[in-house]
Amino acid sequence: MANSIMVFCSHSDDEIIGVGGTLAKYRKEGKEIVTVIFSYGEKSHPHLKEEVISEARQRETEDIDKIFGRESIFLGLEEGKIREESNNKNIREQIKVLVKRYRPEKIFTHSESDPHPDHKAVNHVVLSTLRKAKYHGDIYTFEVWNILNENKPVIYIDISETFNLKKRALKKFKSQKLSIYPLWFPMWLRAKSYGKKCSCKYAEKFYKIQ
Repeated sequence: MANSIMVFCSHSDDEIIGVGGTLAKYRKEGKEIVTVIFSYGEKSHPHLKEEVISEARQRETEDIDKIFGRESIFLGLEEGKIREESNNKNIREQIKVLVKRYRPEKIFTHSESDPHPDHKAVNHVVLSTLRKAKYHGDIYTFEVWNILNENKPVIYIDISETFNLKKRALKKFKSQKLSIYPLWFPMWLRAKSYGKKCSCKYAEKFYKIQ
């Protein structure tokens, strides 16, 4: 396996909310970070043209790429229709090609118990594709809107030194203020709670799938 970490997420802000501190930590260790984003999130502001939102979110993502020193790839699926569009063999083939190209040692994606339908869809298509591709690296899932815990092996990663970088990255999503602000307190509370699990200030939790 190459010295890289790959993330598959529905929208560009999901990754930072769920795994941002851990990715920043891996980057400091010299690992390559590659994020594959299924949708531009173009329907997040119904009163604005979809192309305006898409362009804004691409710019925000580019800013975060600079902060994290990572590479981001948009698949361009329509927001709200990821489940239908990801059934396309071409999407699954793209996932296989990207995994083969970067040969990540670890892959992170959405949790199956996340109530957001696009998040569930990404979890399904990524995990099913990785199984068919016989990917042998580690696979973890992360939380965004989760309420319930899953009956799966759990790991906690200390992000005390990178939590401020995670917050700095989230502030870049100015186009998503209305949806991200409600997540600030739960995100902080989770990080504090998970930190207690591993005797540190802040931590992120992941379910180990493979």
